[in-house]
Amino acid sequence: MDSAEAYESRAHEFLRSRDPSSIGTQVVDQWARSLRRGATVIELACGGGYPISRVLDAAGLKLWAVDSSPTLLAEFQSRFPNIPIQCARVQESDFFGRNFDGVIAIGLLFLLSESDQIDLIARVVEILVPNGRFLFMAPIQVGIWKDLSTGVECSSLGQERYGELLRNAGFRVLATYTDKGENNYYDAEKIG
Repeated sequence: MDSAEAYESRAHEFLRSRDPSSIGTQVVDQWARSLRRGATVIELACGGGYPISRVLDAAGLKLWAVDSSPTLLAEFQSRFPNIPIQCARVQESDFFGRNFDGVIAIGLLFLLSESDQIDLIARVVEILVPNGRFLFMAPIQVGIWKDLSTGVECSSLGQERYGELLRNAGFRVLATYTDKGENNYYDAEKIG
């Protein structure tokens, strides 16, 4: 079972545990407020929208959202009926056939295989406008572990490799952050 199937099969349990959590919200709020009000942002692996999409929406961003779980997307749509959604794996999404000022991927990248992580970083740069921003969560350490929500194997390429992949794709890393749950984030800008 891959992560997309695992999240769909455990969607209700995931919503019960993630909805009340504030993990990551301070980092996301800081990032969102660094963008201009009304900036266009696509959220990859949006889940049910709480707490991350709620923070992005409150910051006045114009959102689009992608998730592979029909159950999570149905919950998202009930909470944010005016945000366009797409039910697709990020590896197969057309990202609405448009460009964005920002892309955000919280709790996603490390769920993908190494080759899919590399491909996604390269695809993200293509859908960003010049100087567009990419915020994603991934450990700074290299490692393999089991996802707490699904039991799916996760893989972190580590800070050095993520930095290299971002630079090779046409990004510059602006900052890295750590939230109160000790999760790491990379804030990168497309070189414009």
